[in-house]
Amino acid sequence: MEFLGLHYAIWIALVLYFVGMLLMGWWSKRGIHDQEGYLLGNRRFGVTMMVMHAFGAGTHPGNVAGVMSQGVVSGASSIWVSWMWLFGTPFYWIIAPIIRRMRCLTMADFFRERFGKSASVLYIIVATVGMIVFLAGVMLATTRTVQGVMGKALTEESEIWFFGILLVTTVVFIVYSYWGGIIAAIRTDMIQGLMIIALSFIAIPAALRLVGGLAGMRATLGAQGGNYLSLFDPKGFSLLTVLLLSINAPLTALAFPHLMSVCAAGRTEWEGRVGFTYGNILKRICTIGWCVLGLCWLAYLLNEGLAIHKDAAFGDAIRGLLRPELQGVMLACVMAAAMSSGDAVQVTVAGLFSQNIYRVYFNPKASEKQLVRATRIVGVVIAFLALGAAILMRSNLVKAILDYFNILSLVGISTAMGILWRRMNTTGMFSSTILASGTFLVSRYVLDCSRDVTIGVPIVVGILAGVIGSLVTKPPRRETIEKFFVKIYVPIGQEEKLELPLDEVVPPSRRWLTAGGLFIVKPSRQSWVGFVITLGICLACILVMLAILK
Repeated sequence: MEFLGLHYAIWIALVLYFVGMLLMGWWSKRGIHDQEGYLLGNRRFGVTMMVMHAFGAGTHPGNVAGVMSQGVVSGASSIWVSWMWLFGTPFYWIIAPIIRRMRCLTMADFFRERFGKSASVLYIIVATVGMIVFLAGVMLATTRTVQGVMGKALTEESEIWFFGILLVTTVVFIVYSYWGGIIAAIRTDMIQGLMIIALSFIAIPAALRLVGGLAGMRATLGAQGGNYLSLFDPKGFSLLTVLLLSINAPLTALAFPHLMSVCAAGRTEWEGRVGFTYGNILKRICTIGWCVLGLCWLAYLLNEGLAIHKDAAFGDAIRGLLRPELQGVMLACVMAAAMSSGDAVQVTVAGLFSQNIYRVYFNPKASEKQLVRATRIVGVVIAFLALGAAILMRSNLVKAILDYFNILSLVGISTAMGILWRRMNTTGMFSSTILASGTFLVSRYVLDCSRDVTIGVPIVVGILAGVIGSLVTKPPRRETIEKFFVKIYVPIGQEEKLELPLDEVVPPSRRWLTAGGLFIVKPSRQSWVGFVITLGICLACILVMLAILK
């Protein structure tokens, strides 16, 4: 029994999910009275909620759909569509407490304090473009997956279904994010995070049975020749590409508009540090499941001589592997993944505008109630801009994912240099961001250069431009710089130290590298031990994947 191409059991699962999420958003309205409540949930969440928030905000259908979309073309190397963040993850352990200690509501507040009002506006522009592309990728992946499940991916009516599914998905998460802000986002991320984990593994047993287990999958793909069973592919993700992506990852993370919420919405620095790092570690582990599912589906298609529908591969696999009841659960998981990322983007990007443009330039005397209203309205506008971008980018999902990754890293260069180099000034920030962005646009869209060029060259240009722009102009005011560095090295809960001079807060014995204006402090035992442990987990993920392939 079907309605609009879906079994009735699927509709029941989806309706129950949508109603539950909307009720959660409505319930979350009660705790919101000001901007800190709407954007950071009054900094009251524990470790479990913070882990699931980081996991949910960073995990979306574009991850699993992107891995499978690339997987049915290039094989195991498709894992880097999501694992491009892998070796950036240990740095999250270092980044999280610094972001919390900034004591800001948004990342644009950091740029205003460190580089001035104009710099915060430039950050907002670049970050908003990047996050609109990101949100478009989320919407696109969700829509293509649902199309695949419905068998509407390559039919005469496929475009009508594409627009209908896209619009419904957008409207639902707009409504509950509008009501509940980051409180709704974090609460639903707890539920959705568990559903996404289920998404990562629920279809694998059926896929393995279909191809004769891991041995059968390896035999089928190995017989095809090529690089299907290699983690590196010269045509897609070569070793050089992966190394460049590993450099890019922490820079991109430093530009996340939602970085403040995933690091600072917890009760203490510890919640933010564990949540940001291990929420993303959880995602790296789930990626193994996505890749295995993609390889099994590719082996099945090759064995049966069936056509490959690239961007609909995940949806096709769900329809082909699972019973209708489980298809409904899986689709609810897909929607969960979309919403857990969409709500975080909608709330935090809107917060950039209300907090740093509306409040600064249009209504300096705005009340908290007016700021929350402005944030909600801008969030709706951002979501509909992403809707338009998804329509324009609907031909290539993987490129959309990589473009977002590259765009944010261009402003992340300035974030890193502002934290590590005291000589970095406003001119350096503008030079770095504008020239890096221009280099990316020309190499990516005008010259159509290789992926290695579009990733690596803009980073080099951005760093050089930041250094040269800063050195040929006046250094920043000493008082401003010292005040900023005092903030990021005074732990939360020790606010009485904020009035001390920098030499007392960070004495010379604690400084690691200060040549040329650098300011790198010796890591604490908690910092370096946590970094090493996280790096070890990342390496273990690679060893597990190699064992599966060999």
